[in-house]
Amino acid sequence: MNFSQYKNGSIIRGAIISIFLFAAWTDCQAQVSQNDDARAYLQIYEATQRALLHDPVIQNGVYYTYPYYNAVGHPFLGQKEFETGSVVFREKPYKELSINYDLFNQQLILSREYDGVLQMNLLAAQFVSGFQLKGKQFILADFQGDAPRYYQVISETGTISCYYSWYKERREIRDSGNRSIYSFSEQKNKRYLLLEGQLYRYKNNKSFVKIFPDASRAMIKAYLKENQFLLLEASDQTMESIIEYCDRILNQDSNPGGE
Repeated sequence: MNFSQYKNGSIIRGAIISIFLFAAWTDCQAQVSQNDDARAYLQIYEATQRALLHDPVIQNGVYYTYPYYNAVGHPFLGQKEFETGSVVFREKPYKELSINYDLFNQQLILSREYDGVLQMNLLAAQFVSGFQLKGKQFILADFQGDAPRYYQVISETGTISCYYSWYKERREIRDSGNRSIYSFSEQKNKRYLLLEGQLYRYKNNKSFVKIFPDASRAMIKAYLKENQFLLLEASDQTMESIIEYCDRILNQDSNPGGE
């Protein structure tokens, strides 16, 4: 689609939306008093949504086409298929969306049927506050002062938080016909703790414990050893419990005399 087609389409869509709004407004005027402006506005909005059957704010975006049909593996989180999730886009929550998360390109993709045609588009990261997909909650954050990226939220407490950054690697291989195709690795993550506004990466139990102040390290190390926790193998639920314990230890150290 060239720019002139896009511009004309935008004008037509704008005119259609205006017609729906006017029709909805006329209908509402017959049902509510002039003093009930808030209720009238809500009815207008709901009538327009029913008429359009989609939200143009989240629907618009760069079209996405899947380029890896002959690849070994795929770039997505979990399974390749799109699944139902939720997104906060331009500070507005959207539920029951068909979305997928491309780990290699760090892109969130929306799939929707529009006028009988399946359409996929990229959701601009600068407008995504967070999303939930495949049993995981993500936020868009800029902890390092670099470009913002998506982090899975494992646990957030008053003093310490834990996040995972998921990714996949891609390499080029040759098939039996000496044709070049892509191969994707299994999904991997980098694990972080956020403490006093600073993001620290940990790679094992030892580097995890070293993140904490000296006064807390012995108790946290003993807790991990006593429960035989291996942090790189711990489930999300186990890590959440570990972070809650660490939060209690940090609070005890900062307030040794009690309240």
